[in-house]
Amino acid sequence: MNEITICTCWDGRDYYPVEYINKLYRAVQRHTTIPHDFVIYVGPESAGKTGGIDKGIRIVHVLMTSWWLVTKFWQPNPVGINTPSLLYLDLDIVILGSLDDLMLYRSDHACSREYPQAHVPVGEEVRAMKRGNANIGITLIRNNGGAKVWEEYVKAGSPMWDPLITRNRGQLPLAGQTIINDPKYGVKVDLFPDNWVCSYKYEVLKRGIPNDCRIVHFHGRPKQHEVPNLQWIKDNWI
Repeated sequence: MNEITICTCWDGRDYYPVEYINKLYRAVQRHTTIPHDFVIYVGPESAGKTGGIDKGIRIVHVLMTSWWLVTKFWQPNPVGINTPSLLYLDLDIVILGSLDDLMLYRSDHACSREYPQAHVPVGEEVRAMKRGNANIGITLIRNNGGAKVWEEYVKAGSPMWDPLITRNRGQLPLAGQTIINDPKYGVKVDLFPDNWVCSYKYEVLKRGIPNDCRIVHFHGRPKQHEVPNLQWIKDNWI
């Protein structure tokens, strides 16, 4: 019996090719011993494009666009999820080590840290010191522990705007990560140990991969395919 659901999402646009989905799925299979389901939420723009997705992945069609798809995983009893726990993973990651500890982490709502204190980029110092400082790219939700994020999103009118065409936007209004990190919403969140998930551009490029790192997150740019000659990417993003 599956104990947890591994989740990701894809809006169907070319920003992430299908190979990103399948490489993530294969990496998960290599790096966990825990029985699990694997679910992907896909948006309307994926129509006619899902044929190449690995057959081991259960596809759930959701009427949301862009990254707003991920917000649906925070709703109580999310559609297509048949386990009390889920681990959400962004597509832009490379998995280097066991995911078991993340899946078994003692929290009902836990995220990776946005910026470990030693790597805070210039201009982000104040925000990085706020309570939370969470990055939702790797998130554990157990027993609907993140339901308040969905509640606040719906209360705000369930906005959906396109991050690929919005310019000079500053903070990302009503995105899940913004809701989690803004103290006014009162969302409880724990943070995974810093070394389990690290940022490629803010940590790896400066100091290398930390000991016991499980996931390297390629948030922003570059993405994995843009640095293909690194041996550890060749060995692990396959």
